[in-house]
Amino acid sequence: MRLSVLVCVLLACFMPAALSALSGQVVYTEGDVSIRNGSQTHDAVLGEPLNPGDVISTGAESLAVIDLANSTTLKLRPKTTLAIDSIGESTTVTLTVGGVFTHVLKKLTGQFSVQTQTAVAGVRGTQFFIAYGRTVDALPDVWLCVNSGAVDVSLPRTGQSVVVKEGFGINIVAGTKLTTPRNYPWTRQLNWNMDAAAGKVVDTTNLDEAYSDLLNQDYH
Repeated sequence: MRLSVLVCVLLACFMPAALSALSGQVVYTEGDVSIRNGSQTHDAVLGEPLNPGDVISTGAESLAVIDLANSTTLKLRPKTTLAIDSIGESTTVTLTVGGVFTHVLKKLTGQFSVQTQTAVAGVRGTQFFIAYGRTVDALPDVWLCVNSGAVDVSLPRTGQSVVVKEGFGINIVAGTKLTTPRNYPWTRQLNWNMDAAAGKVVDTTNLDEAYSDLLNQDYH
């Protein structure tokens, strides 16, 4: 398995602040990570800038950690595809499939949200995990849990919304039904670390087993 980690060098200290504030950056990868912009796709390079329109994908047994606008760090699990829609006063990403850990710093001055086909999660100063793409009914389900802070989850199609607080999770069944936030014990297995210097970064939680638990509780 290929393993790469970004090492800060003196040159990085002289990068224009405006550039880093308005773009993103790849800071860590394991395995196969690619970036697509338009019709062009290439392997992710540590330290390369990320901009609106870029789509990051991870392969099997792979992961990526990216920073956006100096205020948000995202960790993509294996088999995840995430598009960067906007960076700046309103930073928005779209999760097509897979799972992503999010750490939004309290210094964020604008808004940050993660979108899927059916739901929007908006936050400020928080850590949360969202998984999307497992289909039971016509549309894929969305699952989200909050490690710190709170997340406002809304369904544009139905107008439903709910605030999910620290220590709780929610399942959005077929993209149309918000379940009641509750504590799911297995979420304590999730690895929230995004700093390779602080320890293991990869999250080995078996989401298939965890999702079976969600189905037992939320579909009956």
